Amino acid sequence: MKPTEVLEREHQVIEQVAVACGTCAAALRKGVRIPFDILRSTIAFLRVYGDQYHNQEEERLFALLREKGVPAGCCPMATLEHEKQKLATMIDQLSAAVDIYIESAGAVNATLIDTLQALSEFYTDHIWKENYLLLPMADKVFTEADQQALAQSLRAIDSDRGEAARQIVEQFNAAIFQCSESASIWDQAAIA
Repeated sequence: MKPTEVLEREHQVIEQVAVACGTCAAALRKGVRIPFDILRSTIAFLRVYGDQYHNQEEERLFALLREKGVPAGCCPMATLEHEKQKLATMIDQLSAAVDIYIESAGAVNATLIDTLQALSEFYTDHIWKENYLLLPMADKVFTEADQQALAQSLRAIDSDRGEAARQIVEQFNAAIFQCSESASIWDQAAIA
């Protein structure tokens, strides 16, 4: 499997969490109470898996693209770099809104709903750009040796941070499973 395919597979994991953010926003709008564990695990996932693990892999991809002569200011690289900064701000905003939600024993505020919805939409758009613009560009620019170098970098990052990232995914999945077992939030969110 090419390293760009590994990155695309990781995008699928992130997209699942983005969908869950949208579902939580819809549920909150309808007055459904979201278990605190789901919101906490969402933030942990976005910070550990999305930011610390996956983002580090993408930084290596960007560095290799620049080494191959792709200008840092070109599209989609410049756009994606800017979006990563915006995502960090949105995750901080979500964290603050979740803290307020928890401290108020589940009193919903518009910032929590809006941020969950915005993250859901933003990740969907961001990942589309990576999957259909950035990764195909990398496949065209990289030689077999470049692909091997990227694969080696991804293995090193996985060796360093992969276990923590996988644990965060498991915690998120467990929180979602527990919620789906104890309440039908996802069904309630779908009710018109």
